Parts: sequence; C-alpha cells; structure tokens
Amino acid sequence: MRRHQRDKILYLELGVGYNTPVIIKYPFWKRTMENPQAVYACINAGQAAAPREIVRRSICINGDIGAVLKNLREQENCCA
Repeated sequence: MRRHQRDKILYLELGVGYNTPVIIKYPFWKRTMENPQAVYACINAGQAAAPREIVRRSICINGDIGAVLKNLREQENCCA
C-alpha cells in the first residue's frame, strides 16, 4: 500500500459495518483523506456512508452487495 499511496487508487469496501471499523473502514477513510487522487467506495446494506471530508470523492451504495453487483453485471452486458 505504501508504494501506491500517492497514485490514483480506489479503496473498495464491501460489507464492512461498524462492528470493527478500525480494521478496514477507518484506514480507508484516512488514506482517502491523505491522497487527493484517491476514491473511497462502499457497498453496504444500511451502513454505507463516508465522512464529510471525503464525501465528494466517495461512492456509497446502500444496498445488498449481491444485488448491487448483479445489477452492475446486467448493465455491463446490456451496454457491451
């Protein structure tokens, strides 16, 4: 991660809630805040959010991961 910490990077979080946010969620937020080229994305049913400091570089989808990925896949097939 250190080698790419200043590159364009997507921190993709799938299904991480607030039970143990210090393992994934908070480090992703911190690294996104530190790198202006970083984007934070999360998919989570009921807990998709980003802090205000990075909200403009965040993609938060509040939904079931399986359904969201299926929908993306169907859109991909539709437009290919």
